[in-house]
Amino acid sequence: MCLICYEFAPEAHWSDAPAPPDTGAGVQPLRVRQRRLRAVKAVLAPYGLNVSDPGVGRHLVVSDRKGTSVVASDLPALWRAAQSLSPRAIDVLDPGLLSAGPGEGPSHK
Repeated sequence: MCLICYEFAPEAHWSDAPAPPDTGAGVQPLRVRQRRLRAVKAVLAPYGLNVSDPGVGRHLVVSDRKGTSVVASDLPALWRAAQSLSPRAIDVLDPGLLSAGPGEGPSHK
């Protein structure tokens, strides 16, 4: 994606809704974003993919172990990017993935 497309990509998606202001319970927008990022990383790691946050806008960068990267502007774009980089079909509801502990991958027969 070129720089202009990156900057002007749509940013309105329900998953990117701003977090409520800090209520004193420690819920801050950056913390919410980092929690989401950790969850996505855990789902995509068994597929050999990584997700990073460039810290600008709502965009995320999905990359594979070969160094190929795709910029995703929202959650649906993130899943499309992940699928385009993965040699296997990505199923975020894979029972093996959901039941795996931290650091464990999905069980494929």
